[in-house]
Amino acid sequence: MFSRFITHPVSLFLSLVVSLISFPGHTESLTDTAEQQQIDGLIREPLTLSVTLSNGQPAVLDAFVTRPVGNKPLPVVLITNGTTGTAEFDRWTLNPNRYASTAIAFARHGYAAVVVLRQGYGQSSGAAEYTGHSCMQPFHLQAGEQDVQNMVAALGAVRRNSWASVDNAMLVGMSAGGFAVIATGATNPPGVKAIINFDGGRGAIDGKSLCDKTGLMKAYAQYGKTATIPSLWLYAQNDKSFSPEMGKAMFDAYQQGKKTAQFVVMPPYGKDGHVFMDSAPESFWWHTVAAFLEQHHQPLQEIAALPVVHLVDPPALNAAGKKAFADYQTTQRYEKAFASDPQGDWGAAYWARNSDEAAATALKICSSQQSSGAPRCTLYAINNHYASKVSP
Repeated sequence: MFSRFITHPVSLFLSLVVSLISFPGHTESLTDTAEQQQIDGLIREPLTLSVTLSNGQPAVLDAFVTRPVGNKPLPVVLITNGTTGTAEFDRWTLNPNRYASTAIAFARHGYAAVVVLRQGYGQSSGAAEYTGHSCMQPFHLQAGEQDVQNMVAALGAVRRNSWASVDNAMLVGMSAGGFAVIATGATNPPGVKAIINFDGGRGAIDGKSLCDKTGLMKAYAQYGKTATIPSLWLYAQNDKSFSPEMGKAMFDAYQQGKKTAQFVVMPPYGKDGHVFMDSAPESFWWHTVAAFLEQHHQPLQEIAALPVVHLVDPPALNAAGKKAFADYQTTQRYEKAFASDPQGDWGAAYWARNSDEAAATALKICSSQQSSGAPRCTLYAINNHYASKVSP
């Protein structure tokens, strides 16, 4: 089944519908940031990048920047997405806030962190790199070519901003996005200093096999022949898509005895470590990444603190609900919302495109948990604040 061609677990808390939009025809546009959670010392705002690809075709890429306040040029971290291989999810549900916590971690340490969705994902134009492919014919190198076009064009567009360095950048990707940044790094884009691959790969079937494994290894070997940029490869012990053994095989095909790359097996995370980049707290992975950054003379100083949230629990929550609300307060998976009712039913939403979408999804989840005749669910918190009219 093609929907399993490239696996990436999805959250039950994501909204099922994202409204269609029309794409503006300018290089970059900012939408209203009132719907985004702001953090002291940082700016979080959506971007729309209008670019021309290396094949001469125009494209619009859905993006989001998290950066320190000010216009001083900062090292750029370009973060790109994984995929389910399912067009309906990738197009209508995925949005750049899926990687909010990753972007915040880098921004807190002095980077302009830009999440960019490649073509075919979220509100980006065009078709995804797997379109027209199958497990029998995954066309790994062809997919890599489209990834490179997207990433290089996005980096060029980001660098036109006053807050972005023109000669210091890093590429970061998860799952299929990890494959994308390795492919892009093989072209050695000017000014790119490092590559970080979180649980990267293509063609995962069941966590035990790969679509066209031989072709995939050939692709990595080809990338390794030309790559000169240092890279860090991270794979969780309990990754259910690309096990550390699979990751090491890809790494070995790429590395070919050179010393430009490092491979690290991370501890297990949750039920499936494949999602640790976008789901785990910063403390789970930052120390490992920071050691790599230090080796390559990149910024490490913390310039903005993580917000400390103190909200009173909604009334009537049981033990599971209290734990869920405690997790809600600490996570940086914006945009988020929490809804509850007087009987203790609850719903939490994460990674929404804006606060309104998070609120609607939390209410929908809460309502789905209720028994017949239960009192109406109401919104309790949006991002790090009580919802309006809430009196805990």
